Amino acid sequence: MLTSPAVTVPETLKPVGLARAAIGLMQGLFLYLLFKHDGLFASHIRVPALLVGALVPVLAISSLGHVRPRLIALWCALAASILAGIGWHATWRETPALDGAAPLLYWPAMLPLVFFFCVVIFFIGHSLVLAAAQDRRRLASYATHFDIAWKLFIQLLFSAFFTGALQLAMWLGAILFELVKISFLSELMKSPLFVLPLLCCGFACALHLTDVRPAIVHGIRNLLLVLMSWLLPVATLLIGGFALCLPFTGLDALWATRNATVALLAADALLVLLINAAWQNGAVADSVARPVRLAARVACVLLLPLTAIATYALALRVGGHGWTSDRIFAAAALLVASFYAFGYLWAALDKGGWLRRVAPVNLAAAYAAIAVLIALLSPLADPDRIAVNSQLARLERGVVSPDKFDYYFLKSESKRYGAAALLRLKEGKTGPNAALIAARAKTALETPDSGRRFVEQHTVKPVDQLNLWPAAARLPDSFPLSVWKHTDDVPDCLTQASGRCDVFAIDFDADGKNELLFIGDKSYTSPTVFTESAPGKWTIMGRLQGMARCSQFAERLKKGDYKLVAPRTRQIEIAGITVQLNLAGAGSAAFCNQFSDGSPTSGD
Repeated sequence: MLTSPAVTVPETLKPVGLARAAIGLMQGLFLYLLFKHDGLFASHIRVPALLVGALVPVLAISSLGHVRPRLIALWCALAASILAGIGWHATWRETPALDGAAPLLYWPAMLPLVFFFCVVIFFIGHSLVLAAAQDRRRLASYATHFDIAWKLFIQLLFSAFFTGALQLAMWLGAILFELVKISFLSELMKSPLFVLPLLCCGFACALHLTDVRPAIVHGIRNLLLVLMSWLLPVATLLIGGFALCLPFTGLDALWATRNATVALLAADALLVLLINAAWQNGAVADSVARPVRLAARVACVLLLPLTAIATYALALRVGGHGWTSDRIFAAAALLVASFYAFGYLWAALDKGGWLRRVAPVNLAAAYAAIAVLIALLSPLADPDRIAVNSQLARLERGVVSPDKFDYYFLKSESKRYGAAALLRLKEGKTGPNAALIAARAKTALETPDSGRRFVEQHTVKPVDQLNLWPAAARLPDSFPLSVWKHTDDVPDCLTQASGRCDVFAIDFDADGKNELLFIGDKSYTSPTVFTESAPGKWTIMGRLQGMARCSQFAERLKKGDYKLVAPRTRQIEIAGITVQLNLAGAGSAAFCNQFSDGSPTSGD
């Protein structure tokens, strides 16, 4: 085996390294000013400045030494313009449009998602730019695209790891100096003016080091791809088995999960990743083991039915409940997945070579992904705008009645688009139910925002989801079956079609009226007691903390092996307010443990 000589950094790369370190330092100083002196930036400039300051310097650092300076300037200017537009729209859409609404003081709630999408956009875009620069043509060869993309991914991954390790090492050093009463380093580590430039410069230096050691990056990439390729037969067997089971099991169980689209999209993404790990740039076909080659071809065929079922699942949800922001994101992902599904099927049916058509499909999907993500982050396909229009159309067509419509979704969950729609509904100018809709919209505008998340109402099916005890008991007619929202306090059986509960009618407060104790089957939610506080108004009376997933507790209740006892300790009343004393270790763990530790009562 040949051994490569020690790699020496060329003299021409030393200025590049210094330039990269300088860019990193300037990036750190800019981020320091942005975070610690936000008064220098108007509220509508902060997000664009953050996106530009966080991503454009990385593009410049990565481009140095590979792209001509003039093209670097053009590429960074284009990237900055796109990021500024995305950041401005992200701020505008979350700026309150209602009188009295809390102003946007710092960062939009969706900033992490916006930042992640921007990273994906410019990772793909930067890979395309570097590949074109290396081949000196507008559309580089697929082999170049493949090499550049994987090199950039590994560079970023290891640079992030190095930056985290650098910060950890600095903190460890600070702790060691503190042991001997020297605190200068710990004080420095508390200063953003020191930490941010240090970490940004460290990230830039790590990018440079991985850039001048291409053989190391290449070796890591090859090892990673080989290991991933051998996961392909396993994934293909499991996902293929799942697909073969569907004609026999039916789709009802899949729909009941309410997460079918997400799960199927995840399976699509896994197969695409592993197919590319096996195929690489198409030049390794002869060295790939036959089981991996066969699994890759089968996986290419599997993508289409998985995508079709996911699309059907999404279509059912949209047909029944309209568009929401989450469904817009799912539809965008399905659009890109369709590129892969049809393209990889086309590649699998090609008899001229082993999946040689994967290359043009991947390039087309890359451009499609950039276009779709930019559309989602702009007014063109803003998920909230589309969701608001969809829900309003359902209201106007009478698909959902005015008294069932969730006006707080418009007020709290759909940003400026929903607020503007709510103000229009308040005017009550259109539709046969305009007066009722206007009244409900006015009430929503005048009611303080609870901050609750919009969740579709689920209508409980008592026969299928609730088992009442004792057997003669019946669910009160006044108990609502479709008003519960998904929270940590509400059992899953009241919010999800897949939830199941045992319900016990017990008079906890000795007022002659039974309360309802809900114990979820295989649920992590503690048993919950509901009481009718007013005629027709059911509320949560309390929860039995620590009794979740304690099957013995429910079994004893079913046998009637229990009694109601008065509290052993008195409550404290201060200024007319009663304070409940929760005794440490009472009930919960002690009860369940006695049935699982081999004690004589475990078989009772």
